[in-house]
Amino acid sequence: MKDSKNDPLLCSNCETEVQADDEFCPECGEVFAENVRCVLHPVETAAGVCIVCARPFCEECGGRVEHHFLCHEHETLHISEGMARVYRSTDAAEAVYAKTALEEAGLHPQLFSRKSSPISIDGLDYTLFPAPGEFGRRAIDDGFTVMVPCQEVVPSEKKLREEEFIE
Repeated sequence: MKDSKNDPLLCSNCETEVQADDEFCPECGEVFAENVRCVLHPVETAAGVCIVCARPFCEECGGRVEHHFLCHEHETLHISEGMARVYRSTDAAEAVYAKTALEEAGLHPQLFSRKSSPISIDGLDYTLFPAPGEFGRRAIDDGFTVMVPCQEVVPSEKKLREEEFIE
């Protein structure tokens, strides 16, 4: 952690502002505390803390995905701007219902949609405005995505299982 008298504390890995008593960076999973051990291999020093489940893991059990430290269980999650995808559907009503169930559980879901542009060439399969990272003129139609703050993934998945949205 970087620190000067009047400056906020910053994570030395990602430069996110952190609290003085934080044991790890909630943005990237950098470990600040000393002698933190892997939850699966207690003799191994933790390489980072999974930003989703907040558990420390060694290099064998987790690693960096882009700049986030994730355990192997969570390494396939789509993460963007501190939010992780917990549900996706092509049915708008179903996605809204999933979002509402999470809100009623006290969580903070956001609903996103990336639908085909109404301005298209040669029908709906092509668009003048492809999504970032897409090549050619293929339109993207991911339907509707429910995302929650990374720290809310575990309770969100539990709630979505209870409501039978996911297995």
